[in-house]
Amino acid sequence: MNSVAIFDSLTHPMPNADWLHERYRGKNSITALMAQMRTANICKAFAVGLGENIGGYNEATYAQWVRTNTPDLLPIAFCNLQMAIGMGADAYVQYLKAFGYVGLKIHPRIARFTLAHPLLPQIIQCAHQHQLVVMLCTYYWSADENCYESDIRALHALLCAVDGCKVILLHGGVIKLLEVAEIVRYFPKVLLDLSFTLCKFAGSSLDLDIRYLFTQFDQRICIGSDSPEFTPMELRTRFDSLSSGLIDAKVARIAAGNLHQFMEQW
Repeated sequence: MNSVAIFDSLTHPMPNADWLHERYRGKNSITALMAQMRTANICKAFAVGLGENIGGYNEATYAQWVRTNTPDLLPIAFCNLQMAIGMGADAYVQYLKAFGYVGLKIHPRIARFTLAHPLLPQIIQCAHQHQLVVMLCTYYWSADENCYESDIRALHALLCAVDGCKVILLHGGVIKLLEVAEIVRYFPKVLLDLSFTLCKFAGSSLDLDIRYLFTQFDQRICIGSDSPEFTPMELRTRFDSLSSGLIDAKVARIAAGNLHQFMEQW
């Protein structure tokens, strides 16, 4: 199809073209991503850092590197909690904004903290005050014995603490998708993101859940590839398949409209 442009909610182009896994070494360049986006009719995307030195990421230089290469990628900083603790939440958020970031990504699993950390509400509130979007990873499964401390209950408690702030819930709770969607329903500033989940679980029962949400929850959803984990074309293929039969207005909102509106209305 490729007829409806997509705003990809999550990509990770890196300065040295590497990524978390050896199989991506040298393949995760911004040039390759932009070429793939053009082929798949991806009009815009967030370019998101994921920890110091992963792929050559440096928060002081990543935003400028992205913006120098293309206006179609919007840079998102990785939330360095230890730096935020040292500087204070508001000073840290302003520090990131000064570099040209449009938001920050909170990743409890990679950064090894839980959703119950007392500074998180302050960071999210300060980001909202300074018009930086907050991305919050909802994939908490790992070999860490404490990983379940960042479960659905902790997520709900955090959203209650920052009610009224803009938050994108990355991956939509993954296998807890419908449960997280029900939580999102009560927080009008929160957007349910299906990056990674949309492509990862093809052929599973989540296909039915996603189709249901596309039909019934289309004003509160965005989609993404999580590139390089999945390519823009894989995102395109899955979205075209699962949105088949939807009315055009719903398709347009899910593909890009909801994210555009989310970024424009403060």
